[in-house]
Amino acid sequence: MRESAVGRELGWDVRAVAAGDGAPTPIRAPPRPGSPRGPALQPARRLSPDRLPARLLGPSPAGPNPETPDPMSLPARNTLAIVGAGPVGLEAAAAALERGFDVHVFERGEVGAHPLAWGHVWMFTPWWANVGPAAARLLGREGWTAPPADERPTGAGLVERFLAPLAAAPGLKGRVHEHSQVVHIARRATLKGERAGDPARAGQPFRLLVRDSGGRENFLHAFAVIDASGTYATPNWAGSGGIPARGELYLAPQMSYLCDDVRGLRRARHAGKRTLVIGDGASAATTVLELVQLAAEEPGTAVTWVTRGTGALGGEVADDPLPARAELFAVARALRDGGDPAVTWVGGAEVEGFEYNSATHRYRVALDLDGRARLEEADQVIVNAGFGPDDAIHRELQVHASWATRAPVAVAEALAAGTEPVDAERLANPEPGYFVVGAKSYGRSGAFLLETGYRQVASVVEALAARLSASAAG
Repeated sequence: MRESAVGRELGWDVRAVAAGDGAPTPIRAPPRPGSPRGPALQPARRLSPDRLPARLLGPSPAGPNPETPDPMSLPARNTLAIVGAGPVGLEAAAAALERGFDVHVFERGEVGAHPLAWGHVWMFTPWWANVGPAAARLLGREGWTAPPADERPTGAGLVERFLAPLAAAPGLKGRVHEHSQVVHIARRATLKGERAGDPARAGQPFRLLVRDSGGRENFLHAFAVIDASGTYATPNWAGSGGIPARGELYLAPQMSYLCDDVRGLRRARHAGKRTLVIGDGASAATTVLELVQLAAEEPGTAVTWVTRGTGALGGEVADDPLPARAELFAVARALRDGGDPAVTWVGGAEVEGFEYNSATHRYRVALDLDGRARLEEADQVIVNAGFGPDDAIHRELQVHASWATRAPVAVAEALAAGTEPVDAERLANPEPGYFVVGAKSYGRSGAFLLETGYRQVASVVEALAARLSASAAG
């Protein structure tokens, strides 16, 4: 380890860990349309020390007694680190700037990487529901023209017309750090089980291990963290019980776990071939519908659609207030029930294993239908079995998660009771100053909407501001 001169212009103090003087180790960036499971490798690019926030970057090592560090070495109390530069993370940053926080956003890929990964897909909600109030105020001061309120954007449109201008706005420019992956978060000099419930735990800043796409790592420090990293980079496995099926770990890099652009970027991969789609939620329904549209354009294109259930599709909402979502599921049900000869539906199935024949370039997928074995062959496999949170980054923090959904437990309880979890009290964890918001706060549930995330961060930022004021008064 050596001290870095990182971020003098931002003032956070940094400790850099050299990744070695040889070839840099690339890291995986957020998933993009058509990529294999997980992210694709990005070109090696170092996070230059003079681009990092020195006020976040790390207090100097404590003296002989780490329990009583020199207060002059601590980062400022108004330092706030946000994980994820998607819609909710950038809204949190805009709101935090209004309240006087020294805020910095760390994004493992590029701004809006997750919406870009499904960039060809139309959102269920119109523009008026997709622009946060704090972001709108910040952009309004720069003369930004909002898109037509009642139009629906695609994922790519959301980024190009909203998120990219927001990240480049004078208030946020220089505070959004792309290709900067937060790998782990802890408390400085404090283990997970130490000082539980003790106010002294909050006296130690958070310690973030941040890695750039060239493999260089730095320790950053802040007194509050908002995790808005989402779930799209961590898709669920296809196998029965939620674990990988036989052969899935080996074959995952050549299969897809995203909402592939089968009529555009990945057209050649699917045109005139049979694709097996696993899953019954909105992503799977979208993929199946687009494959059917491709079949009308490219003879020989066919779909085998495998679902665990045989009734309602996952994600369907009774009396759905979103017409576009209701329409998608209505069309998907019709396709499932024989509405198009290009679709073969296999319901009530658990996925047991995958094989790949390198001579024929075809997959064999072993299914269990209530005790009856069945084999399906396909040229391509797309797993759209949902997404879940990345728990690894906060494994050393005192986070109380639901055993059923992996959402923060109070959020899970609110969702189970039919209540929208937007207040900071529900979003809080036993770890003081650490909040999980956005899609990640919903765990494995796909019911999250951006409007909810914007209300969440408004409440969280107000709570953090109140805590900061109380600390200053004390």
